[in-house]
Amino acid sequence: MKKEIKNSDILDLIKDAQQKAKKRQLTTITDKTQLSTEDKFKISLCKFFVQYLNEHKMKPIDLHKQTGIEQSRISEILHYKISKFTIDKLLGWLNVLSLHSPKIREHLLLLEGMISIPMMPVKETKELVKNIRKISDTATQRMYL
Repeated sequence: MKKEIKNSDILDLIKDAQQKAKKRQLTTITDKTQLSTEDKFKISLCKFFVQYLNEHKMKPIDLHKQTGIEQSRISEILHYKISKFTIDKLLGWLNVLSLHSPKIREHLLLLEGMISIPMMPVKETKELVKNIRKISDTATQRMYL
């Protein structure tokens, strides 16, 4: 004797499948021009985690064991799910990771130093930004040579 399937049961199954598919979707950021400064900063901080995993040929579970950061948080960071956390949380996790990476510790110290610099006049700030971009472009070109 076959169980009769109701339309409402089928609709519930479809709804559940759609919700599960939404959860599985990765965040893909293709147009960074539409991002806020906060989101761009979050992405740049997430990159430290990705680079650390790649450089040390680690799996996310290994990073969890090393740092104590929840696996779900590590997954969100690695997939750039930037709406799931705040900058201060991300900086806190990055600070934990910096205990295992002198390179990341240096970057955090640089950020700290930049924040503590007094405000500069606009003209000087623009000149500084221009010089930093030149240095960054040169370093990027050297990476690909």
